[in-house]
Amino acid sequence: MTMKILDTRKFALAALVGSLSFAPAAFAADSAAEVQKKRLTAAEKAELKKRWQMTSDELEKSLGVGHDKAYYRQALEKMGYAITAKNYDEPDYLEYEIVKGDESYEVQVDLENGKSDKVDVTVNMWRADTTVAALRDKNYKYVYPATLSAAAEKFSDRARAKLWSGEKDQLENALGTGHERGYYRPALEKLGYRVTAVNDNDANHLEYEIVKGDQSYEVMIDFDADTKKANEVDVETNIWEAERTEKAKGDE
Repeated sequence: MTMKILDTRKFALAALVGSLSFAPAAFAADSAAEVQKKRLTAAEKAELKKRWQMTSDELEKSLGVGHDKAYYRQALEKMGYAITAKNYDEPDYLEYEIVKGDESYEVQVDLENGKSDKVDVTVNMWRADTTVAALRDKNYKYVYPATLSAAAEKFSDRARAKLWSGEKDQLENALGTGHERGYYRPALEKLGYRVTAVNDNDANHLEYEIVKGDQSYEVMIDFDADTKKANEVDVETNIWEAERTEKAKGDE
């Protein structure tokens, strides 16, 4: 199976930083309700993006190419990373989700004739359940995954990136701007989404968490102070879900 869909590095960083409404300490929390929410400034988002980019670059350089599959597990573990999910393990492609501290990355290795010829490391936007559990468990004990992730296409950033880009554009276009505040919740419900949390609801900004199937998104709407109508609608991946959002996904 060939997984050379697209290079997800720039996409993942842009989408993830765009969805950072609150401080990343929420990564390791039991639920969003237990986290003191702190809205990130533009400068803080830029600093996070810079740090993630630097870590990804350093990892790619350290891992390198020209190696067999076994090398990558050994190298990652030696660098202190826990391999929390093995999404793909094919003759021409290997994909790991890794965790260190409160950060998670996806390692994508393309191989030819048993040796790697390309290595990409990207911020882990869509995380397997085992990765989520590792981030939340303060007493997590590392065990290399014995099996492949079930339904890996749901968690693979490389597999989901192109699909997500289309979903984002479709939903933003369907919602549109120029509407008053009361328009958006019924519009989302008509489109088949459940509004599971309201993270912000002030005069100039409205922020929903929404669920459809096993996916959740964050909808951020800005309003003109004079007309009271929306002048910007942004849909992003929902990185840190409220407890009600997590439960709703389980109910779908």
